[in-house]
Amino acid sequence: MKATYNLSKIMKNAWYLKRANVSMSFSTCLKKAWRNEKLAIMTAKIENRPTEQPKATEYRPELLIVPADYYGNSRTYYGD
Repeated sequence: MKATYNLSKIMKNAWYLKRANVSMSFSTCLKKAWRNEKLAIMTAKIENRPTEQPKATEYRPELLIVPADYYGNSRTYYGD
């Protein structure tokens, strides 16, 4: 199974590393952040711990209907 990575967590880790060590280039920080994430996943596999899975979003089309009902198709400005 292909591992899924939390890219937001990796970027936050890279920016944390950059702020902690200003002289380090951002590409080096990204490399270290990726290495940290891969090591965390490997450690979790070795210790038989469940890895953090990204939260699945559900598709709810009823949320897309509300703006169309409010504004309609008349292309009228309602003064929001």
